[in-house]
Amino acid sequence: MMMSSNEDELSRAVRLIKQGLLDDAIEILRKLAEKDPSRIEVWYNLGVALLEAEREEEAIKAFDEALAIDNGVFEIWFNKATALYYLADFKGAKQCYERALEIDPNDAEAWNNLGNCYSRLGEGQEAIKAYTHAVALKPDYAEAFYNKANAHFIEEEFDKAIAYAELAVQLDPRLMERVRQWIDVARRHLQAREEDKEYREKKGKDSRLLAEIDGDDN
Repeated sequence: MMMSSNEDELSRAVRLIKQGLLDDAIEILRKLAEKDPSRIEVWYNLGVALLEAEREEEAIKAFDEALAIDNGVFEIWFNKATALYYLADFKGAKQCYERALEIDPNDAEAWNNLGNCYSRLGEGQEAIKAYTHAVALKPDYAEAFYNKANAHFIEEEFDKAIAYAELAVQLDPRLMERVRQWIDVARRHLQAREEDKEYREKKGKDSRLLAEIDGDDN
């Protein structure tokens, strides 16, 4: 069975996207959208091509056209979220990743990216929860382990930050360059806390001993 002209053009556009010939793909897909604006795959692939061409605002419009046809497709919400994140609309990106995860709650990358949104919004504990979901789904997800470590560092949970950073580097040694930026700081903070704890405990013992001596004098 031969493909119709429109289907053939759509396949060609997809091949052009994979080859990095984005302008040519966008031109084909725009023409297809004009011919038949009810085809969700045309709008979706147009959004993908525009996103890869770093034309995020146009990509979002294309994804919105696709969502108007069917708002239950994981990939559309995921890619719209990515476009919004690139535009620094972290709240909008968060909402889109959440919609994507309602459709497929088992996508580790979406959980990791949701964590990045929470982190950018200054919601550290929510970021940690999202990263925890990501690594639970994908135990070899080095990037998510690194992000989780960094979130713990920001929250001043230095013991967890060090532990997850070391695990991330075991999974992907290339992450060591990023870990070096803060892991020594975390270790110094942790050491200072331990020293402060020991000092307070010793001071408490000395105070009790002094009180006992004073009591004996009476």
